[in-house]
Amino acid sequence: MSRVMKYLMSAALVCAAAGILLDPAALAGAVRSSVSGCLEVVVPSLFAFTVLAVYMQQSGLYRVALKPLTFPLSKLLGIPEELCAVFVLSNIGGYPVGAKLLSGLVKSGRLSRRDAGRMLCCCYGSGPSFVIGTAGMEVFGSAAAGGILFGACFLSSLIIAVIVCRTGEKITLQSAGEGGGLELSAECFVRSADSGARVMYTVCVMAALFAAIMALLDMSGLTGLISRLLELAGAGENSSRIVPALLEVTRVRDMLPSGAAVPVCAGVLSFGGVCVLMQVTAISGGAVPVKPLVISRIPAGALSAGLAAPAMFFPAAVEVSSTNSAQTAAFSVNSGMSVCVLIMAGILIYSVEREKTRV
Repeated sequence: MSRVMKYLMSAALVCAAAGILLDPAALAGAVRSSVSGCLEVVVPSLFAFTVLAVYMQQSGLYRVALKPLTFPLSKLLGIPEELCAVFVLSNIGGYPVGAKLLSGLVKSGRLSRRDAGRMLCCCYGSGPSFVIGTAGMEVFGSAAAGGILFGACFLSSLIIAVIVCRTGEKITLQSAGEGGGLELSAECFVRSADSGARVMYTVCVMAALFAAIMALLDMSGLTGLISRLLELAGAGENSSRIVPALLEVTRVRDMLPSGAAVPVCAGVLSFGGVCVLMQVTAISGGAVPVKPLVISRIPAGALSAGLAAPAMFFPAAVEVSSTNSAQTAAFSVNSGMSVCVLIMAGILIYSVEREKTRV
């Protein structure tokens, strides 16, 4: 790191400390709102599917259960069916799932870091529960709009998968060997639950941290300046909402259903946000290079926005309901239940770590 960069980072940290001291109430409110969002949205939509995805991989079940999808995908992409299963699970399970599954293959010696980095470019997406339940219902008051957004993001990932897998050296996967059968043991299930709990805690903590960072940026006036520039560029009513969503993707729920909201939401969801990219980096633990993913996000976001753009001309598909709050209740989970899940996940992690120290 250069000396100039060190000075800039030091200055930024000093300014952040000053902001925390000058207006702690604003930061507390931002973090409180983020924690509430995690309890209502992230934990319900992420935890169960992450555990399921990891269990399907570690047990070997995904080689069988997803066969009807992976067989044609394998012919289209020219990669092993097992990697096609990772692609499917990653794009319907949530952003961190792909990094978790690919890092598992790298650590087991079955997939090279280079190929894992290439696969991560397309094994990255928001699941339908978040897109439809949050972006679709809370922004547009319509599950159909959420379906359009998810379809645009999924097609974008599929197109990128074709480009990544069909160009350059062929992506290969080592055989699972003699231990490649099904492992339907209780131990495998516990390991999967432990992995899912660790992913969930990483995601929630990072979301709370980025809420504080966004509050500091608001206090500095930087987000206001960028919002003004976006407004001049024609972003309309959403000019002040785009930057927060690009930093932390769950803020997409604050978008207003006007103007080019559909393609903007699709682009933001495909990009995933800076917070999610940092989560993926942490979850991969260095096993999977993240740089190719970061590079791919700009074209992926543009592609998703372009695929979703025609929806602007079909008002019925993005009809706004005046009773959004009532409709989104079906997608909301009581915060108390999420707190219970977090407590049980913490107990599980503690138990697993204690068993490891005994061994």
